[in-house]
Amino acid sequence: MRLRYFTPILGLASALSFTAAACSRSDAPPDAAGTLAAVEPSEDITSLPDDSVASAPAPESSTPLSAATGLPPSQSRDPAEVLQFWRRALETHDFATARGVWGDHGEASGRTAEAFAAAWDKYRIIDITIGKGEQQGAAGSSFYEAPVTVTGLRRDGKPYELSGTVTLRRVNDVDGATPEQLRWHIERSTLSP
Repeated sequence: MRLRYFTPILGLASALSFTAAACSRSDAPPDAAGTLAAVEPSEDITSLPDDSVASAPAPESSTPLSAATGLPPSQSRDPAEVLQFWRRALETHDFATARGVWGDHGEASGRTAEAFAAAWDKYRIIDITIGKGEQQGAAGSSFYEAPVTVTGLRRDGKPYELSGTVTLRRVNDVDGATPEQLRWHIERSTLSP
């Protein structure tokens, strides 16, 4: 009786696999086994026995920063977008770009480019969660502060967790302000990698 259900599923799975391979983009990420993720059929197969269909969860996208969506910090008027840009840079290990989100072209991070990269490169997997931020204005500047949690695995395979806040700042649109002052940039952070 199970063979009756399995044979059409096998044919459908083969057809979908061929179609997915033919239609997939070349930058589609593989799953942990190195193959494309299973494609869910569009018809309802809930009446089939549980053990007749095996589906793999779709892998998370790991889009390289160069192809990431969103405006670079120098062009964005949205501090939350700039923080997401910083997150993507760190998660893809693009430490030069992540440092560049800091004020004074990265100097406000308090670390040289090499020291900044070394501080973050001890983490093999970086997964950043950014909480709801709050924007305030004071003395000609705007500030945006958000809670941030960083989790993942160290190079030695041990898990880690960092928690803190990241504060962005920009000078309000005033005469004489430089492009560097007008862009949203990280002013300070309580995270300590």
